[in-house]
Amino acid sequence: MTRFQSLKTLQTLYGLALLALVIAAGIVGTTGLVLNERWAAEASRLERLQQVAEGARGDLYRQTKEMFDYHFLADPRASDQYQSYTAQLDEKLSEMATLAKQPEEISALEGLTAAYGNARKTADSIMARPSGTVPESEKLALFEAELEAGSLSDFETALDAADEIFLVGKQRLAEQVTRATRLALAVLLILIVLAAALLLFARNVLQRAFLRPLSELLAAMRRFGKGDLEHRVSEHGAAEMVDLQRTVNRMADEVAQSRAQLVRTEKQAALGALVPVIAHNIRNPLASIRATAQLMQTPERDSATADGLRGILGAVDRLSNWLTALLSYLNPQKAHRHQARLADCADQALTLLEPRLAEKSVMLDRRNWTEGESVALDTHLMEQAIYGLLANAVEASPKNATLTVSTGSDGSNCWLSIEDGGPGLPFEPNPGGAFPGPTTKTYGSGLGIPFAYKICELHDGRLDFRATKPTGTTATISVPTTTTKKDAA
Repeated sequence: MTRFQSLKTLQTLYGLALLALVIAAGIVGTTGLVLNERWAAEASRLERLQQVAEGARGDLYRQTKEMFDYHFLADPRASDQYQSYTAQLDEKLSEMATLAKQPEEISALEGLTAAYGNARKTADSIMARPSGTVPESEKLALFEAELEAGSLSDFETALDAADEIFLVGKQRLAEQVTRATRLALAVLLILIVLAAALLLFARNVLQRAFLRPLSELLAAMRRFGKGDLEHRVSEHGAAEMVDLQRTVNRMADEVAQSRAQLVRTEKQAALGALVPVIAHNIRNPLASIRATAQLMQTPERDSATADGLRGILGAVDRLSNWLTALLSYLNPQKAHRHQARLADCADQALTLLEPRLAEKSVMLDRRNWTEGESVALDTHLMEQAIYGLLANAVEASPKNATLTVSTGSDGSNCWLSIEDGGPGLPFEPNPGGAFPGPTTKTYGSGLGIPFAYKICELHDGRLDFRATKPTGTTATISVPTTTTKKDAA
């Protein structure tokens, strides 16, 4: 299909080729009819010339017979019969002059007319002598010497020459008809071969451009109907088929995405219904465990017991925080905004992380901290999102590393960037995933990044991650300076 990119083009070219074959066949047929009529007329003309020439020969001999009857038999009607045959000879010569068209025919007819003129003069001079006046001894000599051996012989010679020319003309015409018939048969055979080739070519092109792709498309539709939405139709064939195949593939993609989204929605709905029950059932025992551990923390406890109680309290707090994050991730959030700076939200989050920063001796590098402008933020949600990203950065950073936090604005967006010196993310974050990504923390839930994605979406913003050379990851939150969504009060 390199030349015929569409069925419309193929149809047009096929129609033009078929029209050309029909026109060629029509020209051949019309030419044959015209030539046939012309050759038939020519054959009829030559045949008529021969018939008239033979008739002239017969009239001449009848005329001679009447001359003989006039002088030898003294027939009183011979003179009138002689004049009648003379008139018929004149008519035949005149008709032959009308029928003659070829130069050789005209030349032969001129010779025949001249010979007849001489014979006519001799015959008229003989008929001018009264019947019975020619002596018996001169009659035979008169006919033999003057008429038969002279003018009649010349007329016969001229008539034979003309008849030969007419015969050659008929043979030449027959040869032309034979050649033309063979040529017409050859042309018709060529047209038939071309028509068959055109039919086979069109069938082959239609097979490759339409029928095979259509068969593959139908097979793919059956596979789609059985739920195999990963299958894709090979895009080939005519342009119309390629468009249809792309549409079907795009439809399969959309159906697969819709199905995946439906599965995610159903799973999240199931989790949303199940997790609060589980969280409630877990939080009550956790609260009792924490209260008991706090009551057992007395000054007189030995150091080992005190360390064990602190470990219990830490584990309970971590489990409680995990449940809170899980509930926040599964339940829809509504942003309640007011003007605030991203740097202020980061300050609140960093305050909570000071013990962990000190524990790992991580240095904090704040950049452009006072330059960011205020935007419409839900500070409580944004603080949680920034806290999760900062906690990930602190956890990923080695001891004595530097954590760089910078803010800025480009006029249409305000942004906050967190750059750590860790080994980088172990996975590609997926903001539309049904479940959070994996975690490298001992007690991590993997909900920090998905939660931050959700909070950024609620603020019409975005969250981006990029690798920092030679090591580390940079997370950037950007929020538009103008609110584009209507928030709940």
